[in-house]
Amino acid sequence: MRFFLLIFVILLTNCETETLIPEDSLTIEGQIEEGEFAKVYLTNSLPFLGRIDSVDVAKSIESKAKVILSDGITSEILTLKRDNTRFPNVFYRSNKIIGQRGTNYSLKVSIRGKEFTATTDIPEKPIVLETSFSNWIEDGIETKSYKNINLLIDNSNKTNRYFKILVKTDEENIFVPANPFLISTENISTTHFSLITNYLDKDDKNEIINRIEVGKIIELKLVAITREQFNFWKSIKGDITTLIQSSSANSINGNISNGAFGYWSGENQEILRFKIPF
Repeated sequence: MRFFLLIFVILLTNCETETLIPEDSLTIEGQIEEGEFAKVYLTNSLPFLGRIDSVDVAKSIESKAKVILSDGITSEILTLKRDNTRFPNVFYRSNKIIGQRGTNYSLKVSIRGKEFTATTDIPEKPIVLETSFSNWIEDGIETKSYKNINLLIDNSNKTNRYFKILVKTDEENIFVPANPFLISTENISTTHFSLITNYLDKDDKNEIINRIEVGKIIELKLVAITREQFNFWKSIKGDITTLIQSSSANSINGNISNGAFGYWSGENQEILRFKIPF
């Protein structure tokens, strides 16, 4: 999460910018995925008003917290690990507890005399029933060299479910939000639903382009998330899709106690990899 919020600061330091993140507030991005160790990223939120120095960004990483994870039977103190592919490049990881469905996970972060707590569970894994491709249409003109990815997603249990979609080309190391980024099934009553997604970016002329190009290899993550994570992202990013409407909020929705910014969430993902056909 902090990667998405801060990548523009890292690339464009010393620029004028502003954000909803409150000054001097702990930011927690924590997730536990089925079959994986828990990961928790901590930063001290920057004010992001005025000039931002790269040194300040680096100093915002919190590496001296005590982070405890419990599954109701086992409790463990998470240890620091490094990941140079993203920001922040250090994180706290479990070494014993691995995510599994049907378990509640409690998180406690202690730092500078304060405690921050949250609980979560792991949602059901998404099922993609069918994948196809359609020509991208820009300004009413159909372009065969670029495609949309069409997904048919299972919704047979007809419960409210929440997803985020991430995408990257084979040449890239980092997944970024697809278009749309957030999906909810709150208003869907059918046993399956269709989704059209693409990967929008800007070229050297600052014009919007679709990076899903014929012949390219694309990786797409459809990630089932908790309602709390969905509400958090929706409150800071908003989204425009056929399933949910554009939104903005004066306050940030999260599930961390004691005023921390962010979320602690279970996740379950389906990864798709394909070469875009002609």
